[in-house]
Order: sequence, then structure tokens, then C-alpha cells
Amino acid sequence: MKIFHKGKDISTLVKKITWSGSRMQVARKLVFDYVQDDRDPNVPVLVINNGETVFGYDEENNIVFRGNVFDVEKNRQNSNVRITAFDNLFILSKSKTTKKFVNITAEDITTAICKELGIKVGNLVKTGIPVSFIADRKTGYQIIMMAYTEASKKTGEKYHPIMNNDQLDIILKGTLIENYVADSRSNMTESTYNESIENMINQIMITDQQGNMTGYKRNDEWINKYSMIQDVYKTDPNKDTNKEVEAMLKGPDRSGSLTLIGDYRVKSSYSIEIRDSLNAGKFWVKSDVHTFQNGNHMMKIELEFENMMNEEKAPQEKTKK
Repeated sequence: MKIFHKGKDISTLVKKITWSGSRMQVARKLVFDYVQDDRDPNVPVLVINNGETVFGYDEENNIVFRGNVFDVEKNRQNSNVRITAFDNLFILSKSKTTKKFVNITAEDITTAICKELGIKVGNLVKTGIPVSFIADRKTGYQIIMMAYTEASKKTGEKYHPIMNNDQLDIILKGTLIENYVADSRSNMTESTYNESIENMINQIMITDQQGNMTGYKRNDEWINKYSMIQDVYKTDPNKDTNKEVEAMLKGPDRSGSLTLIGDYRVKSSYSIEIRDSLNAGKFWVKSDVHTFQNGNHMMKIELEFENMMNEEKAPQEKTKK
């Protein structure tokens, strides 16, 4: 990756770059260390301040990161300056507003929020689903995800925001990266996978408010494979029993991580194909850390075994009695 600041390529001064993102982190992050030593006249003086914009480009000069500097750490003893920058999703995740939306689509809500908070809009997935909710002192990111969470209940799709240069895109979460395979025979150096059933719950006894059993909810596949582990749900007249019971069922916890030769396309919120003697198939990228050092580009990714969306519950207006 090449780093640019104020239109100049400063890559010759940069020692190490880490470019990362995760489903939970929201904004992508760029951290790099560069040489700074006013005692050596051969080292150019480079000053990068908080609030300034830095850019990251791949080897074909395609922009892969644009963001503002939020942290500057200077170490005179080590002749080192460490810069931490985030893309503009950081602004959406920090800036708050209050709004009421009535029968407005998620994409139109996103456009309105971005306009208010000074973020450019790119390609937004069209839901065509009007939603209504109140956002009281919520961040721009929370409001956008509230809107798409409400739409998701009807479309069945999952959505995720990403920054494309300085524009916000909303993509279908889990989109497969085409023509890319994580292969243990070629571009993979390490792989680990874990499955645990310590927290499994595969049968729920349902009782009324007096404690009398009224029924069961069970997952026969898990019971037959792992043996029965039961919990109890006491009916609450103010809650949807089916939803509450369904949420209590818990299958195996699965996780995995891969270390691979770096590829700029592999980022969290997308999915990849894996060919590995330990595991094979389609998996979702939960997080990614790309490291650039000494001319090498490596990446470590965490996997998810199901397509998860960062859901934000939208408060509804209380009905007046």
C-alpha cells in the first residue's frame, strides 16, 4: 500500500502499515509508522496533524482508503511517528441527531442523515420499504442501521455500510467476493477452526405464569447429534413467546481464522470461498487485518459461520391511551 498526504507519496518514510476493519468496528482503520528524526538532516521533515486527510492506494493506483487522522503519537527516542486514521464512517458513528421518520424508505433516511452530517452518498441498496421510527439522540450510524434493520424484517436481506473513497455505500451483507479463493495449497499460511457446545441450549420447556408446562420448543437435529440440554421459558403476556423461545435456542459456537497472502478485496462484511483440508465452503469475513511491511502484504481474517447483521432496534412512538 502507498500512503499519500497533501498530494505527496510519503511511502518511502513509512515503515509499517496496518489496514483493518470488522463488522463491529464500523469504520475502517489505517495505522502507519513513519520515520521522523530532526537530528538527521537526511530524513525529510514530515508533519501530519490531527484532522488532516490521508490516502491509501494499491499497487495499481486504485484508492483503497481515504480518512482523517484522529491520533498522532510521537516517539523521539525511536525516531517514530504513529498515525491513526479512520474513514468517514467514524464521523457517522460519533455524530448524533434527533429525528422522527414516518413512512420513509431506509435509503431515503440514509440520504437525509448523510446530508445533515456532511457525508457524501454513493450507491445505496434499494429496499423500497417505508419504515417509521423515532431516533432520539442517536448517531448517524445507529439511525441508518435502524432503518435498514426495519427494512430487513420484510425483505429478509442483511445490509452493511461501507465507505467507497469519500462516499457511503450500503451493500448486501455477505456478498461473495468473486474470483477469490482462500486455498491452503497456494495463498494460505495458517488456519485454525474451533467448535464448542459448552453453551448449547437445544430444548426449551415453556410454562405459563404459574409454572405449569404448556409445551416444548426443540431442535431435533442438535439433540440427536449432541444430546439434550434444556432451559425453561416462563410466558410473559407482554412478549412474543415464539420469538423469545426461538432466541433462547443456541447451537454450537463456531469460529475460525486464516492467515493469507494479502488481497485488497478481502474485507469484513463480505464472504469468501475457502478450500482447506480442515474446512471448505463459503464463510463470512467478520474482521480483517492487512499488514504491509518490508515489501510484503499479509492479512489475517476472522470468520463467521453465518451471515450476521449489526442490527439496531428502532424505538417506536408510544400509543396514547
